[in-house]
Amino acid sequence: MSEVLHRMAAEGDITAETVRSAIIGLVDNGAEYVTPVLVREALGLSIDDPRVRCTLRDMVKRRELERLEKGKYRYNPAARDDSRRGSEFYPRIWRAIRSARPGFTLQDIALVTRVSYSHVRKYSNFLEEAGYLARYGMSGQRRQWRATQLAQDTPEAPYPPRKIKDPFEQEKSLALGVVQAFLLRDPYQPLVRAKIVDNCRAILARFEKEEEEVSHG
Repeated sequence: MSEVLHRMAAEGDITAETVRSAIIGLVDNGAEYVTPVLVREALGLSIDDPRVRCTLRDMVKRRELERLEKGKYRYNPAARDDSRRGSEFYPRIWRAIRSARPGFTLQDIALVTRVSYSHVRKYSNFLEEAGYLARYGMSGQRRQWRATQLAQDTPEAPYPPRKIKDPFEQEKSLALGVVQAFLLRDPYQPLVRAKIVDNCRAILARFEKEEEEVSHG
């Protein structure tokens, strides 16, 4: 598994699922906690990578990771299990994909597993993004697929992360207010200018706080 992760990292193919797999691998090998440095080493990265930091932060928000202290996290598999509720089709689809020869279609998987095509398609979109599926040409109008080496090295079905509330919902609203103030109103007006300044300060404060948390682990 580590060789696969190293290769994906070297090719720049780092996704949230790749980072999660590295964390699970560290835990399975006896690590009581993980750090950003350990995760980077597991991925074969010699320098800091924003994708690793963002994934760690998101996993803390989803409670997949528990922050023990600055720069130290404990993996919480129970939170991962929560995301599996209502997804009993995933293992069935996963077994079919891993056992299928290169060149299968999603319609083939739906037929074999007796799972609706929409379920297979949604799960396959996640698998492709996470590096488990790769495109393998066309069969008429149908896309063909193959399971990657990462899929072959992963016996248990990977589960998509739970959907969480957009962490930047408030900042997006503030940014929209700034754009609207410039485009639809007169920025020279004191009240409009004050709104622009207040919104920009709020956005800046959010990202300064994020950077401070990251820099301290």
